[in-house]
Amino acid sequence: MPELYDSPSEAAAHEEAIDALVAEMNLPPNAVRTVYEQEYVRLRHEARVKEFLLLFTFRRAREALRHTA
Repeated sequence: MPELYDSPSEAAAHEEAIDALVAEMNLPPNAVRTVYEQEYVRLRHEARVKEFLLLFTFRRAREALRHTA
């Protein structure tokens, strides 16, 4: 199974973003991770500038979680 993130430092940054969403939304970590990773995969394929991928993923996941909460 291929790795989701390109490097350990990138994975750590995304883990911090997921943890922040868990704290902010007060939702189960697995639910937040699922939504976050779905958004990441969707955006990653369309992204031209990878530097902002974490930010856009965070925002889209937050919005999706607000609509489901």
